[in-house]
Amino acid sequence: MLAKLSQRPEWPGNVEGGSDMHRRVLAIIMGFAMLWPGLSLAAIIGPTNDWMPLRTGARQLGISSRMVQRILDAGVAMSCPGTVHSNGGTLNGWFLGDDASSFYTNAHGIIDIGADRRSNFIEPLDKCQVHSYRDLVASGIKAAAYDLDLPKNRNQLALATFQPQGDSPGQDRARLRLLRSIAGAKALPLPDFNRIKLAVGQQVIMVSVQPPAMRSPEIQACRIQSINLSRAGPGQLFTDCDNSFGNSAGLYFVRDPADPTNLLPIALHEGCHEKLGDHRGWNLEDNTALAIMLRSSFFSFPRRAS
Repeated sequence: MLAKLSQRPEWPGNVEGGSDMHRRVLAIIMGFAMLWPGLSLAAIIGPTNDWMPLRTGARQLGISSRMVQRILDAGVAMSCPGTVHSNGGTLNGWFLGDDASSFYTNAHGIIDIGADRRSNFIEPLDKCQVHSYRDLVASGIKAAAYDLDLPKNRNQLALATFQPQGDSPGQDRARLRLLRSIAGAKALPLPDFNRIKLAVGQQVIMVSVQPPAMRSPEIQACRIQSINLSRAGPGQLFTDCDNSFGNSAGLYFVRDPADPTNLLPIALHEGCHEKLGDHRGWNLEDNTALAIMLRSSFFSFPRRAS
């Protein structure tokens, strides 16, 4: 899980076709990654790292301007300062279904493991700020900021798990409400999964704001590596997409069979996990980027004890 804000490493182009200098740089980076396990999480980015600005990339991928606008209307970036610098983080969120006052994101965006190894909220949550994709594109640093509508008893927040760093990856989800609605925000309608055929090797399209500024929605195309649609939970999607810091809760789409210029949301990016599902590779060529499918159980949140 990679909600923490960090500069994504810059890779020296195509390694196989690169120069000797490029290969030496990559070897040095991977050497440091093996020395410090925490760094290896940031370094392992998979074969796909071809982010493009949303509008530019959408044109290249043949996605309609109308669909781009729908993405801008539904996406948000949330930043929380945390109690100390390393405890804060920034990630994505999305209005989905028919509700534009609450958005869906990863639970690890507001919960972290403390020095006592116990999970707790990344307070002060009332200092978290939410910006809409549309406002970020239009106004940049001047984009309006929105506050979370937080209960005094944090246990009343809609969370699938209070231990996202140790629980099943499919549980790493939360629904957060805004104190005031974002003007012009519109939720993305959910697809009928019974009419969508998903297969290994199929193209998926991921949208996320990008570090370090977290003010620029970007897009990339990648491929499905495996799918787990078991009945126990919403299901999991494995891809070769870039899963570096800041991409938590990015949204995965597939093309609408009825109109390939239109996109259908199918999964919420969760992070990177080792040896889960059929796709077990854990290296630069076989990265495991994991997402939670947006099936009906995704939107179910059990009540926690007060």
